[in-house]
Amino acid sequence: MMRSALLLVSIAALGLGAGVFARSRSADATLNRVQGVRIRSRIPCDGSTNPQEPLKFRTSFSPGGSERAFHLDVFESRYCRAVDLYFFCVFHGRDRWKHEWVGANNGAPATSRYWMDSCSAWRSKDVPDYILSGWYRTGGQKTPWTQATIKQISADPEVYEFTDPSGGAARVEIRRE
Repeated sequence: MMRSALLLVSIAALGLGAGVFARSRSADATLNRVQGVRIRSRIPCDGSTNPQEPLKFRTSFSPGGSERAFHLDVFESRYCRAVDLYFFCVFHGRDRWKHEWVGANNGAPATSRYWMDSCSAWRSKDVPDYILSGWYRTGGQKTPWTQATIKQISADPEVYEFTDPSGGAARVEIRRE
């Protein structure tokens, strides 16, 4: 009887440990909002539901140069830093930018979709803050990413681009469906 109880407790502890490991996240690097571009959903926030606007991203990168990427980040005023089991959180964190979408020149698909929230949460009239930013790194895999300044090239369709110091260019086209 004692062995089966001990076995059951051990299995439960391993399962809880695996769940905690899978759901725990560390805070991401800082984001300079001035170098990025604010993106908002065109669907108004109604305050009772959270409608989503489908976005289609099409990225293109010039050959050569450094490794480049676009990030779409959303601001989270409160999140779970550790032990996030959806219904329980041990350590709450505050104020961070979370990567929602990444388009890079590392062989990833050139076209992808993302559904942008119109409200920051269900039953909220707050509009979420989304920032589109451009990043590059000139060295190998061990060098840190550096944020670049993005420029808007066109309004319809929305096209943004940046260049890195080695002359490589990156461009993203956003189609709203």
